Amino acid sequence: MPVPPEIDKKIRKSFNELIVSGNFIVENLSSANEYSVNASMTIGYKALIMNSSSIVRMVLGNTARGTKLQSEITNLGWQTHHVRTLVGILTALQYDYVNGYNMDLEEVILANVSSDFMSQAEALLGEGIAGENDHVPAAVLCGAVLENRLRSHCEKLDPPIETIKPNGESKTLGALIGELDQIKAFDKQTRKLLRAWADIRNAAAHGRFDEFTREQVELMLLGVNGFLANHL
Repeated sequence: MPVPPEIDKKIRKSFNELIVSGNFIVENLSSANEYSVNASMTIGYKALIMNSSSIVRMVLGNTARGTKLQSEITNLGWQTHHVRTLVGILTALQYDYVNGYNMDLEEVILANVSSDFMSQAEALLGEGIAGENDHVPAAVLCGAVLENRLRSHCEKLDPPIETIKPNGESKTLGALIGELDQIKAFDKQTRKLLRAWADIRNAAAHGRFDEFTREQVELMLLGVNGFLANHL
């Protein structure tokens, strides 16, 4: 999903500031200690490493690439070439971010397909007649989108979460949420919402229409849209 303009602006600003800080350290290394960061810059360099790891996590999340880069950054030493390596990582990541290369083609397609299906779910709800169970197909479709995106998310974690059971069947939405619960992938309130949406989807898919209301489905659509935009 596209990054909100305000957040995008902050990310771009952070990249610029971190790269400037890194170059400042490199350019001001003591000539007498040119092979390592001098004592006066130790605090600044440590802060640079921590902030760089944070922006990697923000931009790439818990993907394999993101986890690998965070590990590389936090394990950097204090030699001059390590500082230059950090600046290089930030510069390359900034280029990828500005040019939209951080999200691979599969993720782009998945986000677009999800958006299309969510629009269809909203249309189903808007075109129906209250009291005629028109909200049921909207709940099923919304739940299917959520399951699809969570499945993809689980597969991209490092280490990945298995989405297929030993018997070859795909894990259900509830099972995927349970797996994410165990590693506390999202905050407590978000995990609670995920379970509530899964309950609505399951009730709709199995004909238990009296277990949820049209209003709950409306809130589900709004919530899932926000979740996909902010977390996936």
